[in-house]
Amino acid sequence: METKRRLNAADEKFSGKKALGFSLVRLANILGGLMVGQVTYFATNSLGITAAAISAGVAIKTMIDAITDLPMGTIVDRTSTRFGKARPYILAGIFMWIAQIAIFAVPTGWFAGMPQEQKNMALVVYITVFATLHSAVFSTMTNIAYEAHIKRCVVKDENRIKLLTIVGVVYAIGSLVLQMGLPATIAIFHGSQQGFVILAVATSVFGIFSCICAFLLCKEYTDEELAEFGGYDVESVKEKVPLGAFLKSLVKNKYIFMYTIINFCYMLILMSSFTTGQYYFQYVYGNLATFSLVMATGAAMMPLYIFIPKLCNRFGVVAVVRVSMIIAVAGVVVRMLFPRALAAQCAGYLLVSLPNIFIACVGSQINFECMEYGRYRTGIIAEGMYSAFVSFAQKMSTSLSSVLIGVVLSVTGFDFLTRAVVDNGFTDWSELSALGTAGFEEYITGGAATVDRALAGISFSYNVIPLIFLILDIVLLSFFHLERDLKKMRVEHGLNEDGSSK
Repeated sequence: METKRRLNAADEKFSGKKALGFSLVRLANILGGLMVGQVTYFATNSLGITAAAISAGVAIKTMIDAITDLPMGTIVDRTSTRFGKARPYILAGIFMWIAQIAIFAVPTGWFAGMPQEQKNMALVVYITVFATLHSAVFSTMTNIAYEAHIKRCVVKDENRIKLLTIVGVVYAIGSLVLQMGLPATIAIFHGSQQGFVILAVATSVFGIFSCICAFLLCKEYTDEELAEFGGYDVESVKEKVPLGAFLKSLVKNKYIFMYTIINFCYMLILMSSFTTGQYYFQYVYGNLATFSLVMATGAAMMPLYIFIPKLCNRFGVVAVVRVSMIIAVAGVVVRMLFPRALAAQCAGYLLVSLPNIFIACVGSQINFECMEYGRYRTGIIAEGMYSAFVSFAQKMSTSLSSVLIGVVLSVTGFDFLTRAVVDNGFTDWSELSALGTAGFEEYITGGAATVDRALAGISFSYNVIPLIFLILDIVLLSFFHLERDLKKMRVEHGLNEDGSSK
């Protein structure tokens, strides 16, 4: 009688189909995130809503969004269908994209004739409702399940890093195109609502297509197969872990706490750099279209992706990310020292964006290792809840970033600049700024002094805020020894250091 060979993670073959499916859905979700990240800019510049008002709406949306994360993680971990545990939630993305179109296609005619304060409130409520549906409901379903889906589709670390790198390359190329096209499109349409609607529809069509493709291409292993790969009892997977038990288990997993804080800080860096970048180049540098040119230099980083798997396999993911953040600090310093030099702005942008290349590619691998570390330390097997815990921090960071930017801009007088443009019939800020000091004194409350304060606030948000949180992340990563500890635990549990069977 032939004995069935035991499944071994080391024998897993790399799947190009799965890499394609995950690449498409990752790219689409990031594009959606970047679009929704434009809500503050869209509301202030296209609709004339005050920065403080829309920031409050974004904060409310994100708080609701964060609240739904952990329950959704529990739902994912309790799901059991013939399609798998995480795979079915990809299709929720279809409704997420429909909600995205609704955000930017706000029917302003509904609110015509209202007093300005009531109109502001009505517009903020409308945007907040659809942004909440987009992020707190449908995006949460797809994104919380995303990492669990990869973990259940690919079991070999080397294959995961390769897949995540391919996903990162596709994401980088696609997001670079969007980042280049977004400011240019806004500039072409003079910041009009029409330009935002065009971008929302285009990205939503692609997003719906990606959801369908990923569902068809990315099939999960069964619970029985995953248990055999990992060398644990399949019955432990079938036990439904209560949310309370999971939260208690986190006390024994120091790395998930550290990684959550690192993600929190990094999202502040990312949102401050990109969202405020548009304000910076439109108001401080004086040419919004230049931001597209600056971001286009990101193409120079493309050859680096070839070396990501080798770098991560040799030095470890955490070490590579830490070094990239040290380099990013130098990038912030460069663009602070030479604010008017295009070459310095391009070089600074390249250096500051370096960590995003590694985090976008292989950041999920750190979370997978946190899940495995937690299983060894606590005996609790959870996937969706780990992703939810990290996602919670990211969303709170996004909310804080919007609030922080909105507060800084409002306190430093930015609202007077946008109000002067809207109330006096100017096409955009460049038309008013072309009038110089005389125009500032005539049309802006507080005159040139208000403009100087507002520009200083934009510069602070674009440079100083990212610098502070980059330094904090570097310190945390210096004490992050997850990979070293995990190798010891694998050997203690009868596996090789790479997680394969002996």
